[in-house]
Amino acid sequence: MNDLDLKNLIHLHEVYHEEKPDLVVSCGGRFEILGNHTDHNHGLCIASACDLQIVATIKPNKNNLVNLKSLGFQADEVELNDLSIQPNEKETSAGLIRGVAKYLSSHGYKIGGFNAYTTSTIFKGAGVSSSAAFELLVGFIFNILYNDGKIDKLTLCKAGQFAENEYFGKKSGLLDQIGVAYGGIVKIDFKNIDNPVVEQVEYPFTDLHFVLVNTGGDHSSLSDLYSSIPVDMYAAANQMRVHFLADATLAKLEEVKHLLPENEYLRAKHFYTENERVELAIKALKENDEVSFLKQINESRISSTINLKNMMVDKKYEGSPLEACDLIMEATNKEGACKINGGGFAGSVIAFVPTKNLKTVLTALSKKYGKDNVKEIFIREDGPKIIKQL
Repeated sequence: MNDLDLKNLIHLHEVYHEEKPDLVVSCGGRFEILGNHTDHNHGLCIASACDLQIVATIKPNKNNLVNLKSLGFQADEVELNDLSIQPNEKETSAGLIRGVAKYLSSHGYKIGGFNAYTTSTIFKGAGVSSSAAFELLVGFIFNILYNDGKIDKLTLCKAGQFAENEYFGKKSGLLDQIGVAYGGIVKIDFKNIDNPVVEQVEYPFTDLHFVLVNTGGDHSSLSDLYSSIPVDMYAAANQMRVHFLADATLAKLEEVKHLLPENEYLRAKHFYTENERVELAIKALKENDEVSFLKQINESRISSTINLKNMMVDKKYEGSPLEACDLIMEATNKEGACKINGGGFAGSVIAFVPTKNLKTVLTALSKKYGKDNVKEIFIREDGPKIIKQL
């Protein structure tokens, strides 16, 4: 955030809350590099924090009330004396605030009131987990104001997940929250889903740019499609007499292939091959092997198309993530890579574009989807943080 924007945000806080804020804090979003639809079956993922962010001015109050105003939206006022689930707060920011506060307080941490004013550069439909960014921002504020910064990152992630699942009313794993909280690129092993292993990995490719594309589409009717993927994977796992696919192998899947409907087999196959791609991509990152890295990204896209079948809805190619990926590959002369970013079927894709192709790609995508739906994004090397003391 530049100095002019920051000065304006501080001014907005002063006008709305009639006080000067003490701190300015920020939290980035996240994008998925590899590991599409593997976390719910205890698999492997690679995610990264990004520079699209929520920025907030904050000041503690003595009212035990969170008064949070977001630019362009009505204020959320959450009384911390009552942390029970409020049905009218389902799918609202207030529900996320109350849920984060409930989790932290029930795990022995202190909570307290604060006034905040926020603005965001995370554009709608970007697939970079604006809800997780908001949850981690709220948890971070409680952490620095009332807990001397002693709450660890994984606890803050679990607070966000709890708030999203129980108070917001949307089922969520920990992938989004971990991608937001840790900063940089992380490999996440969900074998123990309650305590995943997080490894931070350096990004060595100076000639490879990230481009995020929002293809549009209405997500409200896609819940059944999203849930069909883990349901099919669980069914395949059950046929192999395990709870999750991570507890069996691809070889075991091939043994029971004849017992499975096509979708269950193909989606389970995607799980195992996607985990292999994660391992190979991590190796490529550590060895500065750009060719191998791009190969894993493109093979993930192919698997999403053929096995996972989440690149479009009902064979509607126009406006689909698959169409966007085809356009990207054409614009890069097949020298780049791209894949779905998030649940799939509609929404966003992430492209990995060589410098020499960047201008062509941005022009072609902006012409198709509009400039507001196409952004070059950058790795954010840290999680939520204080950016200014006032």
